[in-house]
Amino acid sequence: MNRIDRLSAILIMLQSSSSVKTKHISDRFNISVRTVYRDIKALEDAGIPITGDSRVGFSLVEGFKLPPLMFTEEEAFSFLAAERLVDRFSDFGFKENYRSGIEKIKAVMRLAERETIDNFSPTIDSLDFQFQNPTDSQNILQAVMRQIANRKQIVISYFSYNKQELSNRKIDPIGIFFSMSNWYLIAFCHIKKDYQTFRVNRIKNIIETDNNFEREHPSFKSLLKTLGDKQDLHEVILEVNKTEYSLIDESKYYQGLIKEKEEGEKVELHFMVFSLERFARWYLSFLDVAKILYPQDFKKIIKIIINNAKM
Repeated sequence: MNRIDRLSAILIMLQSSSSVKTKHISDRFNISVRTVYRDIKALEDAGIPITGDSRVGFSLVEGFKLPPLMFTEEEAFSFLAAERLVDRFSDFGFKENYRSGIEKIKAVMRLAERETIDNFSPTIDSLDFQFQNPTDSQNILQAVMRQIANRKQIVISYFSYNKQELSNRKIDPIGIFFSMSNWYLIAFCHIKKDYQTFRVNRIKNIIETDNNFEREHPSFKSLLKTLGDKQDLHEVILEVNKTEYSLIDESKYYQGLIKEKEEGEKVELHFMVFSLERFARWYLSFLDVAKILYPQDFKKIIKIIINNAKM
């Protein structure tokens, strides 16, 4: 990236964030801290009012607005591709806000570019009939994200699949992640006095409160890293002959596939799953081609299901 492009990119970073740390700029463009300072000085010399320093981060002076930015076709194509995923994997409120953002993007493009985008839009979609939308509710995902950003407590009515019951929980929402075709929320539960994972589409009702978190929590990344150590997440390893690997369809990605590893003429499939019982019913479709390597408890579950089969 030449310096002109880098200066433009740094300016976009400043425009899109309340504060940008020196290290963030340095890491983003793989440049030294000294070069960051020179670039910031170059922007200031060009008349861009920048405030802050290396300690608190840099930002544009409040009230200063740049002219609308032009998007390349490639950038706009990426937004439209993401829009299809938003349609497939988010709730009503999230979809509406994203569509509104897409319209604003189109509004600042030249007429010829808008026509190209309009022609491209009908040619991209998703096709996953076998999987339900991971967020059935209207605006749960948006409310959760809003409270995470504001570090405010929420009260939820949550349906437990294992217990088949509805319960009310007061929680501190820490962060969300997407896995196995569903959104999940990591939060501190004040009833359990521990960090727990909640599937977003099982939240039947949500009350947003103005109550701040009552304690300091570990970072979301650290909680996500330790998620695999929790009892409700299990590792499963399957083995398939390379000649039969193509029989395992794309649904494996929705079942928690995290790694594929070739071992000679075999392929190991590593999964992280929340329920061995539910994963077992998917695995039964490939019982004749996929061998269970780990864990032994999973083999027992498969045998029980087969023995109880009503034929």
